[in-house]
Amino acid sequence: MSIRWSTGFEDGYIRLAGGQDYAEGRVEIFHNGVWGTVCDDDWDINDAHVVCRQLCFPSATEALGSAHFGNGDGNIWMDNLGCSGDEANLFHCTFPGWGVHNCGHSEDAGVRCENGPNTGCKNADVEYALDHNASLSHQLGELFDSGRDCDLTISVVVDNNTVETICAHRVILSLNSNLQTSQPDINSLRLDVTYECREHANTVIRYFYTRKIQFTLPSVYCILNMASQWGLTELHNEAASIFRQFLPEDPTFQSPNSFYRYAVYTGDEALQEVSLRYLAWNCETLIQSQVWTSLPFDLVKALLSRSDLVVRNETAILSALERWAAAQSITTIPEVLLKLVRFPMIPAEDLYTLDSSRYHASKLQGFQFNALPFMPLISDVSEEENVYTSRIYTGPPWSFTFNFHIFKAHKDFGYYTLQGQTISTLTSDFQTPVHNGAYFAFHSIRWKTGVYSSDEECTTEGFTCSSLPAVSLKIEEKKNDLPSEMEGRIHYSNKLVVMCEGRYVFHVEEFAADDSGSLIFVPSGTEQVYPCHSDHFSYQVVVRPHYSTG
Repeated sequence: MSIRWSTGFEDGYIRLAGGQDYAEGRVEIFHNGVWGTVCDDDWDINDAHVVCRQLCFPSATEALGSAHFGNGDGNIWMDNLGCSGDEANLFHCTFPGWGVHNCGHSEDAGVRCENGPNTGCKNADVEYALDHNASLSHQLGELFDSGRDCDLTISVVVDNNTVETICAHRVILSLNSNLQTSQPDINSLRLDVTYECREHANTVIRYFYTRKIQFTLPSVYCILNMASQWGLTELHNEAASIFRQFLPEDPTFQSPNSFYRYAVYTGDEALQEVSLRYLAWNCETLIQSQVWTSLPFDLVKALLSRSDLVVRNETAILSALERWAAAQSITTIPEVLLKLVRFPMIPAEDLYTLDSSRYHASKLQGFQFNALPFMPLISDVSEEENVYTSRIYTGPPWSFTFNFHIFKAHKDFGYYTLQGQTISTLTSDFQTPVHNGAYFAFHSIRWKTGVYSSDEECTTEGFTCSSLPAVSLKIEEKKNDLPSEMEGRIHYSNKLVVMCEGRYVFHVEEFAADDSGSLIFVPSGTEQVYPCHSDHFSYQVVVRPHYSTG
């Protein structure tokens, strides 16, 4: 029994497209593995409220029709919506059925949402508190807040213009030895900030008094930048933990982009990796976001150099790169970036449709990989290993997904219903080609995968689970009709991709290379690289074949 998405998003997941900022846009909803739009027939403010609250805004300010934010493409999933305004998800509203409509994309619905957090929405007010205090924090905080007996004035400067002065005390600031190094003239202190960061300057200076500080998503980049200016190394040392906490909280990817810039500015390679890995794991959503076309060259290059991009297929990466180049007013993709596209990994049918005049040599390389057996390719594969290495391709036929709704039904009731059948185990099999070259299109391999939430389920399947939940993957049936020279030449580096609430990927891990099967134990709590404040997980196993040249 197969449950397959092209990306791992949950049915009913919503995004806004085509707006000027993250709080407005054309409404697009995910269903049956594909994004689609909503028709504006009967579209009103109650429908818009549901969309905005689902996206963690307080409410909607406008419900817009007639493709106000531009025409979408592909499916029109919903029409004649009848929301009361209190529903938790748009598909909880009444509507005729998925794909039932009498509309064109010139009638696509849109919304404008009220900025600010929705207090009823999970993770809307995530904060990260630091306390480096030894004593007297409350009293010193009161001293700073009172503005009494100051003997220093700190200038807050935006574009060389002083926009604010902050009253401070020389003896308090001088206790920080790093400040004396970064700001040798204590009589002429200033904080250079952007206009958006000016309101957080007071928070940074107050930290010298209380040794306590509270980060929120809007403030974290500003505070860390100011802390770096003034040599507050103890705050920078916490940056990796802070980044991990806040990276998932911005679906627009504005903050992850800013965090990466901060990491580059400070020269902290470990911090760069924290940001890059999150963007790589959420690449499919990133390349569909408005931020994608404004990313700096060095960040795009850093991402394309990685093999852990979680994305539908390599064609999607090339298409996204073309859009990025067009937004930079570049007629062709820069050669240094084009070399990072893995053309041999592009499906043969997609290679065929590419513009030969732009990609002639790259298409040839791709067709050779797809058409030839391994031995003629061995030297090329050895010399350019990355080009011939799969990223984490979630598109068919390479992945299989257990979504949260199925997992929850099984956990609550011991069974779930799929396509009219009652199923009592969270195990399934699925089939892929033995390799992603078209040469192997008719040579298949059958896999078995399962999700286990109890020790009893693990024991039934012959596993010992040290923690729960756990996910297994093994070869169920291997066709032995390959040419003899291919014996031992095809190996697998399969991955588990775990999504939080259908919103973002928070964990990726490789299965052990064991034909008899291997387990991955999904981390929880502080063991998670990027936190998921929920147990609403989706589990996606991804098959990644590769040639072995050894």
